[in-house]
Amino acid sequence: MGSQGQKGRVRNWTFGCALGMAGMGLAACGSGSSSPTSTVRSTPTTSLASPTTTTTSAVHAAAGTAVLNAWQSAQQTLYGYLQAPWQQDRANLVAGQTAATLWPNLANYFVDPALQSEQTFLVGVKMGQLNGPSSFKLGTPTVSVLSPTSARVTGCIDDSGTTTAAGQPGPTSLGGGAGSYSGTWTVQLTGGSWKIASYKTATVSKC
Repeated sequence: MGSQGQKGRVRNWTFGCALGMAGMGLAACGSGSSSPTSTVRSTPTTSLASPTTTTTSAVHAAAGTAVLNAWQSAQQTLYGYLQAPWQQDRANLVAGQTAATLWPNLANYFVDPALQSEQTFLVGVKMGQLNGPSSFKLGTPTVSVLSPTSARVTGCIDDSGTTTAAGQPGPTSLGGGAGSYSGTWTVQLTGGSWKIASYKTATVSKC
């Protein structure tokens, strides 16, 4: 933040000198001087404001925002793949395509071991002929720990759960049944981007 320079102040005669002039008419104030004493005015000093600098707290806040944006993008990408119809994805898997080929955008937001875990989860859902959650809410995640290269996000997610073709809840191991799960996600700065590296979640009754 720029600092404001102090304004120069105009010097005034002393109070005693002013009284002396009032009582002595034209007599000068001072010792034996016959010429009037002139007042010298100082030139007001102005200082140019220094360029605004980014404070440490501002950098910290910006990094926290970037972490949360990356976390939200990762979850939205994962749910987007989950919500896609399973039929074509399953056919592609049976034909020999890999998770990395079918869901390439996961690598933009996850790194191993989290990346491999989410790919395995998606394969299980698609091969299990399960519908992905029809709705989800990411809640209000927060950054609980933040360093220059790593962070921890704490949050709670609600979703409608996976379902079978008959509309029944899918297996618990594959996100079956509507519910909530809270957890912590470790996010790392990798190649200039924040990516989820690992996570630990637990089912809760309500976020």
